[in-house]
Amino acid sequence: MKALYTPAPGQFDLVDRPMPKPEADEALVKVANVAICHTDVIIKSGKAGHVRYPVIPGHEFSGVVESCGPGARYIEPGDRVAVHTVIACGQCPSCRRGDTMSCNHYDELGSKRDGGFAEYCAMPAKCLFKLPDHVSLAEGALMEPLANAVSVLRWARVGSGDRVVVIGPGPIGLLALQVARLAQPSALILVGTRDERLALGPALGATHIVNIRKEGATENLKQILRGKGADVVLECAGTRSSLELAMEIAGWRARIAVEGVFDQDEMVPISPYKLLLSRAASLIGINGWLTADFAHALDLLDRGLVNVKPLITHTFPIVEWQAAFTLITEHKSQALKVEFAF
Repeated sequence: MKALYTPAPGQFDLVDRPMPKPEADEALVKVANVAICHTDVIIKSGKAGHVRYPVIPGHEFSGVVESCGPGARYIEPGDRVAVHTVIACGQCPSCRRGDTMSCNHYDELGSKRDGGFAEYCAMPAKCLFKLPDHVSLAEGALMEPLANAVSVLRWARVGSGDRVVVIGPGPIGLLALQVARLAQPSALILVGTRDERLALGPALGATHIVNIRKEGATENLKQILRGKGADVVLECAGTRSSLELAMEIAGWRARIAVEGVFDQDEMVPISPYKLLLSRAASLIGINGWLTADFAHALDLLDRGLVNVKPLITHTFPIVEWQAAFTLITEHKSQALKVEFAF
């Protein structure tokens, strides 16, 4: 089978790989659609520290069940599925208390074992969630980033009437915007630097959009917040300037949920008095999602409460993988979610 394969850091190419063989409790999935995540770009560069080599990357994907091992339950050949890519052990203290993201022995498709940048992938049957008939396989490939957005909102605790600011109109930010809308905030402000991406905001629930690079943008943002600051800031950009802005506009008892991925050496100055004491604000770090978030995300998609279609801007065959990675790294304004379709 054809697969994008990385045998060692810095080595990344389309090659022929053996067909995977599912274990007794596993299923073999014929991959249909797989989205490129920023993490995959880091893996391609050879700078990802969490990868177990050799591996086939790809952790945002959907497909059709090809075959099942004798111990696989609740799934059968022909089922259209989204893939829950984190495989928790279920036995360690973290798993027993429900915090599967801190599992002591977890595996992950696409980083610690072979993932979706291939024609076929084998995985535990428990990782597969059946897609509703009206949800396309292209949409199903975005279940993982949607689960991330659901996790952000769970931690941020957005309530009715809250003033909410989403910084960063990337895929997670635009999905978080839609999930936040369901809580009926009084203001839902999308902040970013790319007009092409910000333009999607109103249709997805934003009451205001602000290009923070334009003259007077910060003051305009504060006026929209009526001088009271934000109740919730969802930081989805992963830059020093975005986190500094989040701390600047946070209001009384604000929750700042930091979902953006920062460089590990990035340092951001903070005034404990101005932020944590005088405003009693909270900084909340977001790292991944739980199975319950994944299930909630699928329910939102099923009921039409979240629309992922506008995020899928480009689709490539796997043989054009170099063009796909070039697009997503060099033309970010035009490319939100780039998928491979098999």
